[in-house]
Formats: sequence, C-alpha cells, structure tokens
Amino acid sequence: MLIEVERLTKRFERRRPSRRPWDVLTRRSVPAPDSVIAVDDVTLGVGAGEVYGLLGPNGAGKTTMARMLATLLEPTAGTARICGHDTLRDGGAVRARIGVMFAGERGVYWRLTGRENLEIFGRLQFMPGHAIQERSAALLEQLGLAERADDLAETYSTGMKQRLNLARTLLHDPPVLLLDEPTAALDPAAARATRELIRTLQGAGKAVLLTTHNMHEADEVCDRVGIIDHGRLVAEDRPAALIASAGVEPRLELQLHGDAAAARQILGADALWWGDVQDDGGIAVAASAPGGWQSAERIAASLKAAGVTVIESRLREATLEDAFIKLTGSRLGGSLESI
Repeated sequence: MLIEVERLTKRFERRRPSRRPWDVLTRRSVPAPDSVIAVDDVTLGVGAGEVYGLLGPNGAGKTTMARMLATLLEPTAGTARICGHDTLRDGGAVRARIGVMFAGERGVYWRLTGRENLEIFGRLQFMPGHAIQERSAALLEQLGLAERADDLAETYSTGMKQRLNLARTLLHDPPVLLLDEPTAALDPAAARATRELIRTLQGAGKAVLLTTHNMHEADEVCDRVGIIDHGRLVAEDRPAALIASAGVEPRLELQLHGDAAAARQILGADALWWGDVQDDGGIAVAASAPGGWQSAERIAASLKAAGVTVIESRLREATLEDAFIKLTGSRLGGSLESI
C-alpha cells in the first residue's frame, strides 16, 4: 500500500474564552473548552494503480484527512504512512512523494503567469530546469492552458486556476496524489477531461486519494469508495458492492391514470406518491422494483388488470447516492465550511 492509515484521529480543541477583568470581580464562570472530532479512528489503505474515493458531505472530515496525509496537520492519535514513510517522523520524505491539490483558487500565485507558477513549484521540488520546462509544456497542453500559459494567473477564470493547480500537483510526477474536490468549479467538459486524466494516472500506477461529494464522480472513477460521516468511516467497498450491501433496490417511476385506490393496493405501502391525484385522474408514483425489469413488467401487468393505465414508466437503477442515504440516513449536504 502506498497510502496506509491506521486508527487516525484528529480532535480540534475550541479555545477557552479569555477571562475579562469584570468576570473576575463578579466571579462569573467561563465555560470550559470542548472539542470537535473531525476524523474519528479511521483506517484505510490505497495501493498503486488505485483510485480511492473518500465520499461525504462538507464538514464530514474529508479535507482534514487529506491535510494530515499531506503533513499539514498533526493527528491527535493514530498513524499515517506514505510509501512507507511516517507523516510525523519523515515529513520531508512524504512531501517529496505526494502531489496535493486542495479545493479553491489559492493553490497558485496570482501575480505570476501560468508558466512561472509551474517553474517556481518545480524549483521547490528541486527539479532540473530542463525537466521543469518539458513537464510544464506537456501539462499546460494536456490541461488546455497552453494558449494562456504566459498570462498572469489572476486573469484566469476559476476553472483555469483549478486546472493550473492540478498541473502544479502533477509537475514532479509523484507516486501518490491527494486530490481534494479536483473538479470543483469546472465546467462539464473540463470536469470530464479531469476524470479521464485521473484514470490515466491510475493506469500509470499512481495511488490516488480523491475526496468528493459528487456521487457520479465517485461512481465513475473510483475503484473503492469510503463513506465518511461525522468523521467516521461508516462503509468501504467498490461502488457496486456498496450499493448491493446497503440493500437499496431499483425504483420504478410511473405516471398512471385511473383508479388511485387500486394502484395503491397493488404498489403497496412502501411506494412513494408525489402529491394528490390530479383532477384528470393522473397519478405520479415511485415503487420498489427489486427484480428490475421483471418486477416492472409484473407491476405494469397488475395495474393494467386493475384498470389502471400506465402512461409512462422509467426504471431507475439503485445508485451510490441511494446507498449513501441508506447508510448515513441523510442526503449529501452539510455545512458550508469544510472541516
């Protein structure tokens, strides 16, 4: 394993409010400090050629995990190793072997050009000058920035800054990549290109830890997914296996017309009804279809026999989002601030 995490925990202590002079005179009590556990006893591993998705809402602990692996935060408990090097004892060796990209636009210097940004970061990694030039040219071309390479980064759009940030992350060709929301703020075409690049990096043997709250992205590019909720890793497996283990089933979405009472009797109490029956007798409902199309055909035949017309039907396969909701009890959302 190129990334090894064992029982990693991060607790943030809230600061005790300072005691003011009048608090002393009035003997007013000052609340004792409490703590917030951002990452709670997490164990995971990521091997060479593997993309591991850490999936959860904002505030779940994803970014805190990435910061500890990047040696930017010290864990409260537990250990983390990158290519066999402990993140606390061998920070220099760890930093030489990782590429880190955090969400937002502050990963590059705005008053430098795109090319100058890559040059300065290459020098910080002690890369030879010719290697910096070659890698910079290739990455700028690959990420669609070649035509603007000599413009100041402050003139770039948010998506272009994000792509330059990704180029900086990949510049020294590290074996381990920590990508925090890499497609945030990208347009659909750029996001698709970034996902394709991640798959290319996987094929080159990189170990990629990808934090995201994008279900489609996790399902498309990740070999395994860890669902993190309130700092705890509540489930971990391949996306398809997570869906199966959560016990979520395909749903049949129906537009019906006719006898609502008969439809309710056939579809059962677990069906989800969208609003009241319309004036013209129209009914919108979603029903469980555990057998896929076989269940759909059986339900349609039963409705027809009861005199209920199926105007439209669509079978919706179970998704990673369904599994997430089943395992955590909530939809992806969370606070506006990442922990």
